Amino acid sequence: MANPRRLNHSRGTSWEITYRVNGQMARRRFATKQQAVDALAKIRVDIARGMGLLPVDAKITMSEYSQQWLSTLQVRPSTRANYTSYLRNHVVPALGHRPLSSLRRSDIAAFVVVLVEKGLKPSTVRHCYNVVAMVLRSACYDRVLNVSPCYKIKLPQSTGRTLPVFTPEQVRLLLEAAYDADRAVIATAVGTGMRQGETLGLRLAHLNLLRRELAVEEQAMSPSGGQPYITTDLKTAASRRVLPLPEFVVHAIARHLEIYGPGVDGVVFSNRRGQIWRRGSFNDSVWKPTLRRAGLDDGFGFHALRHTYASGLIAENVHPRVIQARLGHKSIVETMDTYGHLFPDAREETTDALDRVFGPSVQIGR
Repeated sequence: MANPRRLNHSRGTSWEITYRVNGQMARRRFATKQQAVDALAKIRVDIARGMGLLPVDAKITMSEYSQQWLSTLQVRPSTRANYTSYLRNHVVPALGHRPLSSLRRSDIAAFVVVLVEKGLKPSTVRHCYNVVAMVLRSACYDRVLNVSPCYKIKLPQSTGRTLPVFTPEQVRLLLEAAYDADRAVIATAVGTGMRQGETLGLRLAHLNLLRRELAVEEQAMSPSGGQPYITTDLKTAASRRVLPLPEFVVHAIARHLEIYGPGVDGVVFSNRRGQIWRRGSFNDSVWKPTLRRAGLDDGFGFHALRHTYASGLIAENVHPRVIQARLGHKSIVETMDTYGHLFPDAREETTDALDRVFGPSVQIGR
């Protein structure tokens, strides 16, 4: 690392410093010798602390690096679409022009405050922040950023988890309000707890009405700007499961296939043209109109049928491990985090059980 060198050129005089960062040579020029000396001193300290950056790296913006980060991710298409949405709609407009090296903790905290003031839900704010944190952590791994500013950022707390769940009477109203061609898909969703993509991606090859079961092996995907398709890429390994079918689902599917038959590639629930449903089209032309005809809030998502299925099993005292397996959760923690508040308190059952176990051995004061 040489001392500043004076350069004479047609525009006057400048001072150049040269140094190495991670084995690469870097050069910077300054208008005065003092600026060059001060910069060189800072660079020496940064390199000694393992925090030196090449000039070109120090100029990379959040927008530039986030696109590079997205291009190298190995995630499911739906996850990539979510990350892209958070970046495009919230992160890049606020931070995209900023060089990564210029971001400070206060900038990230201010970004979170802006999202809250916009009225975004706490969960959306957390998702946006998590994407920012992942991008900046990756930048540190790539050594284009020294330290991530995402440190002890206060995030909005959830106001409490209230799951949308239909009552048995509301399920009856839904099934009565559904058009004949759509009744079986709703009955199957509420009777199996399958995710929407799993339901719309069900094919005859994985359905066995005689044994009253179906296998979740595939799901329907609806890429933005592309045609919907069936894929074996499920949400997690635990999503691959065999589900027993209640009698009302068996009858609904059997009647549906008898009248309408399967769609393309053996899809059980196809659109009016016999093609794979696009989720957005299904929601707009089937699900929301059915809710409105049933006199229910059309703000309910199709996923509410999955929550209704889980709540029904809980009400019937089905063991949490069984519920985990039926829902295809990768761990019991996910099941309890989502539905734990629906389980009964069982206070009296607990005390009665303890009295039965320990009562006969503990006769204090008797």
